[in-house]
Amino acid sequence: MLHQDIRDLLYLDFEKAASIWSQFEGGLREKVSISDDVGRGQKAAVSFGIPKVAEANLGVDYTGKRSVLESKILHHDVLNSVDNALTDAGLVVDLMTTLDHQESNPAAIREAICFHPYVKASGASVIEDYPRILGISEKFNEIVNFISECSMQSVKQSPEYKELQNNIETMRLQANGERDRNKRSVKTQQLKSMEATLQSLTAPQILGVEKWLLNGIKLWINTFMASRINFRVYPFPSCPSFQVLCNLKRDCFVDQDPEHLLYGYGNRPNVPLTVFGLLTSIPDLSTETAFDPMAEFQESADESAEQVAFERGFRAIFSAMDNLEAFMRYSRYPNVTVHPIAVYRSFVPVAK
Repeated sequence: MLHQDIRDLLYLDFEKAASIWSQFEGGLREKVSISDDVGRGQKAAVSFGIPKVAEANLGVDYTGKRSVLESKILHHDVLNSVDNALTDAGLVVDLMTTLDHQESNPAAIREAICFHPYVKASGASVIEDYPRILGISEKFNEIVNFISECSMQSVKQSPEYKELQNNIETMRLQANGERDRNKRSVKTQQLKSMEATLQSLTAPQILGVEKWLLNGIKLWINTFMASRINFRVYPFPSCPSFQVLCNLKRDCFVDQDPEHLLYGYGNRPNVPLTVFGLLTSIPDLSTETAFDPMAEFQESADESAEQVAFERGFRAIFSAMDNLEAFMRYSRYPNVTVHPIAVYRSFVPVAK
């Protein structure tokens, strides 16, 4: 019996996957029927022309404008169908089976990708949830102050701290009662040293961040990454400079709440995850061959024309903004960027 890998499906762009599958099938049949049920409210029955789920009636809440598909069974069937169809058509490169796991040459990796429009990559990964970072940054100093206060109160309750306090009080009484000036000076210095030690025990171990820096982080994220969740996969441990980079849509997580995923796997999952998606950017090592949309104005003979000058000025603004935004796209050699169709954890069944 042929066993297919078992997947813990974390993310699926269902609309993108269904669009691809419909092109292989010449269009998907889709029908939505609505009926009122006094006891249960409005429900929708959805059926798609996809093998194994054809004519499957799925109970999903109907919102008035669209039915929200929540069936994980359907998600897995759609992903398997799209994956198999694209692979059979020779459109997918699986980096884990095409190259040795210890490959260290980024040029060889990119050559293996070649003209394949779809890529599948597995390995160590990082999840960068910028809205989450924004939320933490807005409360960062308050959290630091709370942690410092907790730490200070814990120290004050320790036997060592209380013993040092008692020693200081004893030394203070001895210094104040000492009649000999020289001895009193020595005891005073010892008292200051003990007080400095006591103060160092309650000094904050974590320092806050200056307000201007937190405001800058907030401005940058709100301007360029207001809803972005970056996902990076490092398929080759010996070549950490090569990454498969993508942006995850918040509403395409299978469990719908990314907080659940981040709790389970963490921001830096310690188990390999797989991304399957459409290649959208393969930056060159050199930028000299990059297309320059402003080149036409360098060749324009009639630079004095008012219409040309106006257009050039406005488009130059867009070009400058593009250069600024490029810092936050992270699309650079040797990375490749994909539009993710799915993110999952894969298991190979053990034959018995």
